[in-house]
Amino acid sequence: MRQVGADKNLGDSKVTDTDESKRGYEAGPSDAMKKEIGQVVINHALCDSPLLDIFQILSGTSITVTFALVRTLNIKAGAMIVAIKALSQIREPAMNPAIQERLSTALLQHDKLSRLRNEIAHWQWHLSLEGVDAAHASNDWRRNPDNSQVIKKFTLEDLKNVSLGLINVYAAFNLISATLQSTVDGEHLIKIFVDFDEVLKRVQDAVLGLPEPLAEELS
Repeated sequence: MRQVGADKNLGDSKVTDTDESKRGYEAGPSDAMKKEIGQVVINHALCDSPLLDIFQILSGTSITVTFALVRTLNIKAGAMIVAIKALSQIREPAMNPAIQERLSTALLQHDKLSRLRNEIAHWQWHLSLEGVDAAHASNDWRRNPDNSQVIKKFTLEDLKNVSLGLINVYAAFNLISATLQSTVDGEHLIKIFVDFDEVLKRVQDAVLGLPEPLAEELS
């Protein structure tokens, strides 16, 4: 953190500005990165609604029962995804294999992006260098096996790719939800799959160059 308006060292910086009108602080990465961090959080939250729709469709429950289950059992997104995977295997009539394959792919991408989102939202951000849209984030509650600090560098481009990946996963989940409720087949279903695959390709392209998240997902 960098405090403005005090002549003292704070972490890795020293501030000497004593103008009363400029008192305040700086914490975290660059302003552009802070903005994109907010977009990552927003886009991740958007995925909850179509996930709930898919869960309701596969479980065969009414919206009233679905919300009662979520509330009384305190079901979070992670547990709902596990349930969706299980329900997709036992659904009657059986789910179209092509739809099931695409659902699995979308859930896999959502898992990686969710773990990255948790790192971005919950880890402790270091200051960016002046004029640089990159910064390190660390998990001060954990250590690597060699007792070194858990730390990772993110760039503005990384954050943009996470938010882009999440908004496309959101679109993919909505397409799956609509397809599961549709009675179309044949050429119409193929057309839907073509559109769907274009969305998933955008997700995969966005995720391809991202740093790998840690194996554990933060709750």
